[in-house]
Amino acid sequence: MTVSRLHRALAALFQAGVLVTLFIAPTQWALEVRPKFYLSPADLALALTAGVWLLDLLATRDWRRLAAALPSWPSLLFVALCAASAAVAPYKALAVKDLVQYAEYFLVGHLLFADFLRSGPRACRRALAVLCAATAVALILAVVQYADASADALHVRGTFGNRNVLGGYLALALPLLFSVALSARLGWPLRLALALLCAAGLTVTLSGAAYFAAVVAIACLAASRGARVFVPVAAALVVWQALVLPRLPRENDLVHFQSVALYSDSGSVERRYPDWQAAYSMALTHPWLGVGLGNYQKHVGQYYDNIPRQTGPSEPDIQNLYLVLAASAGFPALLAFIALLASASRAARDASSAGRGFEAAAARGSEAALAAFAFTAAWHPLLVRGIGLPLVFILALAHHLSRDEANEAADGI
Repeated sequence: MTVSRLHRALAALFQAGVLVTLFIAPTQWALEVRPKFYLSPADLALALTAGVWLLDLLATRDWRRLAAALPSWPSLLFVALCAASAAVAPYKALAVKDLVQYAEYFLVGHLLFADFLRSGPRACRRALAVLCAATAVALILAVVQYADASADALHVRGTFGNRNVLGGYLALALPLLFSVALSARLGWPLRLALALLCAAGLTVTLSGAAYFAAVVAIACLAASRGARVFVPVAAALVVWQALVLPRLPRENDLVHFQSVALYSDSGSVERRYPDWQAAYSMALTHPWLGVGLGNYQKHVGQYYDNIPRQTGPSEPDIQNLYLVLAASAGFPALLAFIALLASASRAARDASSAGRGFEAAAARGSEAALAAFAFTAAWHPLLVRGIGLPLVFILALAHHLSRDEANEAADGI
């Protein structure tokens, strides 16, 4: 087989692997291969796709392709600082587990997504279509769970572990879907289907933080398109909040309020906020490298001091991601992660201001999705399986669209 034929075969396998990985990524289901070590289908698909990509790279010796797909400097810095924190962690196995996961997301995942997006003019649309399909699957399951009166609010979770992680994923996905729906290049059937997905997403999102992040992001996207779009969208959102949510079977408006309330019905402080204070105390005590990557839960109990806290099991995934990063990996790693989000948001803004049509809509949606994710992460630790790879895809998409617009501008000079 000639090099060109081998390249075509490997390229086809690579592109299929990326799309399969993106489709099966939005789930927390995983197989426990060792105690507390899990392997998800997306992990396996990403590893196989990375192997195909590496074989193709070695066969073609196109090193410029590798250079063009490299992650942004904040991604590289974040993983490096996490590695430094893992080196000092008392519980090394937990540190290595988190470090491998972050390297998988922000290095390997970014390389593959970035290279896929450069593979042709239709790559962006194909990837977004697959992500929409994956979101639709999660939403269909979540709607079934929502309609099940025997399931409590925590278990309206779609393909995720609980409502908080589902809400975090939808805060990331819904603004992107809504922005794509506004693209004039899509036909009305597709635009209506995306609008219905957004409505279903807002219905089953029972995390107040995620819900309001998604609503604000959608309102901002509508406002960016002018009064003709903003006025009807804003009117629909007000009617939805004031008239629809209180009449839904689960009284969503009250559930949203209770999920972020400072005080419980009994008058005690909700469990989330004492945990935040303990995490901040831990971060202040270990500012440089934290207590060790992945070692948050092993140490946070020592920092409650005189903070009153309730007994019994706590609702999962109610920690503050930024405090968890600062306490476990240190303030430098936290700032690198913030720079990672900010650099992609800036790239998306540049692409949306310079671009046109579908690509501009995708860029605006990426920026809004990252903003909604960043807000929701204050209430939920969202660097978890099921959200990590979709997040990295949006990061890669933002940088890709920015480079595309810069290249087009340079060609036009």
